[in-house]
Amino acid sequence: MVTLVFGGTGKVGSVAVKHLVDKGRTVRVFTHSPDKLSGLPSNVEAAQGDLDNPETIPPAFEGVDEMILILAVNPNEQARGLAVVDAAKAAGVKRMVFLSLVHGPGTEKVPFYQSKLAIEAAFKASNMEWAVVRSSSFFQSDAGLKSDILDRGVFSAPIGSVGVSRIDTRDVGYAVAEAMTKVSFEIGEFRVFGPGPLTGESSAAIYTKLLGKPIQYGGDDLEKWAAFKGDAFPPWSLNALSHMYRAVQKTGMKPEDDEQKSSLLPEKLTPFETFASELVSTW
Repeated sequence: MVTLVFGGTGKVGSVAVKHLVDKGRTVRVFTHSPDKLSGLPSNVEAAQGDLDNPETIPPAFEGVDEMILILAVNPNEQARGLAVVDAAKAAGVKRMVFLSLVHGPGTEKVPFYQSKLAIEAAFKASNMEWAVVRSSSFFQSDAGLKSDILDRGVFSAPIGSVGVSRIDTRDVGYAVAEAMTKVSFEIGEFRVFGPGPLTGESSAAIYTKLLGKPIQYGGDDLEKWAAFKGDAFPPWSLNALSHMYRAVQKTGMKPEDDEQKSSLLPEKLTPFETFASELVSTW
């Protein structure tokens, strides 16, 4: 059985690929540059192509039974995803797993949520079996806050005080692979969260402890945040993130009171403190 993975060289996808190989799958990774497969198991195949050139996608599906679709946030994300789904349908792919996002009230205004929902609608309307893994936000996004935290003493992500159960990409990658390789494939949507809710203040406190110097939370003012981070993001991304943070500040991003931990996740989740300790050790 050949599993084609889009996004297989990223932080989530590379973990998923390794788990797929461990479970006996033959894995092919669609990539713009085969050199990026250097950190993956040696028996992983490369399918070279470009998601922005749809004609390069269909050849990757030769002999493919199933696929995993992981897309980076991009202004062309919807077009990329729909092109992949079209190619999968034409190739007679039997099933797919798609990495999407946990969404709630207010997120319908976030462009990259809208893109993912359009892609979901396309494969749900096909004859493929499908599973959607909806993930909370990643710990690993903090790597982009290095200068804010170290040089300015600010945890700048305006995640608010309601609580966000952020999650390690390694646990998400495990869940994506598990969704595909469970003995009995389950069609449906699966929400995955980290081990506990974090706030802006609690995140700053953890970095304070790890670094041995005061790290302040930058606050919930989104106009102030946009001015602070304006040079770090292109306008489309800054706008999308502003909508996302506004929704997160209002409703959070965490399990419902009666919601159980997803069966796709590993038994032991990576704590934020463990991730943050690993991160600051590289700074």
